[in-house]
Amino acid sequence: MKKSMVLLSVLAVLMMAFSGCVDGNDPAVNGTDTNTSEANVSVDMGTADMSAIDPAPAGFEYLASLPLSAEDIKQDYEADNVSGVLGGSEGMYKYSDGNDFYVDVLEFEDSTAAEELIFEYKSSFSSLRTGSRFVEESFNGHFATKITEYSTIGGEQVPRYSYIWQHENYVFVVYGNTDDASLVKELAEATGY
Repeated sequence: MKKSMVLLSVLAVLMMAFSGCVDGNDPAVNGTDTNTSEANVSVDMGTADMSAIDPAPAGFEYLASLPLSAEDIKQDYEADNVSGVLGGSEGMYKYSDGNDFYVDVLEFEDSTAAEELIFEYKSSFSSLRTGSRFVEESFNGHFATKITEYSTIGGEQVPRYSYIWQHENYVFVVYGNTDDASLVKELAEATGY
């Protein structure tokens, strides 16, 4: 009888903990605050909506969008000294051939901070021995920079491509684990930005 009571008590405590009833988190932290300001919601939902392309181009499957903190962005984009980084979102996609693709949407306080991140990120790359690392291309009524990097796969140097551009106080970065630059560009164009 004593074991049954202990077991029931443990189960009750676990159920309450998993339901969030007794976790002690601030409502704003665990997302249960019904008085969340619209400004905070629009910032978070804005970049997530921008990174979730609907409908995705043929062959691409949208999987999810994950938030990116200002610290993540500064680290990932070699921009520790860039101020005005607010946060962002990373949309994840799977192509029909199994390759992974990503759409990062980064939000800044103003367009100057967005420009500064692009400059710092591009400055973090060394020159290629042959060819151009950065190529300006045009789509959706603006210019974007196609960046070429190389990864060693199976003992061979394989190109990887990304596109980076600014739209107002946002920076978009689209990349994938493919050597087909046209697929990366197709997803970049599909953002509509």
